[in-house]
Amino acid sequence: MKIHTLTQAVLAISFFAFSINSYASQWYHVELIVFEQLQTVTDEQWPQMPEQEKATLTPQSISTLLQPADNETLLNSVASLNRSARYQVHYHSAWQQPIMEKRSAEFIDIHSDNDLIQGKMRLYKATYLHAALDLWLVENTAQVNSWSDISPDGLNIDMPRNPNLNESRRIRSKKLYFFDHPKLGALLKLTPIETPIAIQESESLETYSLPTEATPTVAE
Repeated sequence: MKIHTLTQAVLAISFFAFSINSYASQWYHVELIVFEQLQTVTDEQWPQMPEQEKATLTPQSISTLLQPADNETLLNSVASLNRSARYQVHYHSAWQQPIMEKRSAEFIDIHSDNDLIQGKMRLYKATYLHAALDLWLVENTAQVNSWSDISPDGLNIDMPRNPNLNESRRIRSKKLYFFDHPKLGALLKLTPIETPIAIQESESLETYSLPTEATPTVAE
């Protein structure tokens, strides 16, 4: 067997295995709300906010790992939050995705239209489903101007500091989960769905049978 033909066969098998893995995984409708808690008084010190590196996938991505979706399961929650003077919704989005093992799970970029919410989220499965959120409320974008760049605790304070909701927890589908923080909060709900038609059709087009015998590329 020629090396070139063997390489093509190995790549095809690898791609086929990855496609089957994403296709076979349970798909979910994912819906996320992120809101600011306006009337919270706290003396908590916020962490240093690093420069945000955007995740590859966004809720608007179209791929075998993610499909856009309409907001539909948390509309009443958004309406209730918006009626209250205590909260302000900055982000509400939905998408569809399979939930993979942790080593294969991709981060989803979370970024509000008003730029006040920035961060990422990852959903993965072990024995149970898990959700990991790392979200920032961008209250301050300027560096701290002070006679010293070092706090009394020895921490560098010359970079912007903003509220950070960083939490990972075990979750179940069909339940509404609240991620709490003194200055912001998030509501998350996952609903099992059938594999989207677009994914089923793409899998049918992308998978093909390998030849039973390699054909030489040059005469022997």
